[in-house]
Amino acid sequence: MSGTSYASACPKCGADMVCHYDWKPHESVKGQCLECGFSYCTREAQMSLKQVNRLRTERGLPPLKTLRQQTN
Repeated sequence: MSGTSYASACPKCGADMVCHYDWKPHESVKGQCLECGFSYCTREAQMSLKQVNRLRTERGLPPLKTLRQQTN
């Protein structure tokens, strides 16, 4: 397992949070405050073709007809 654990100040209450950063299979972060319960994490999702094309249009890129096949 890749990654590293560290402590960071909770933005909600100031207590130390238990945090983890990982870089395989992609970058992700998570943190949990064991004092106030605040937590965060990277959420994996896949955008629809419509969502991708809206973002591409905003950036001056041509729309796609289909999304590229994901390998993992």
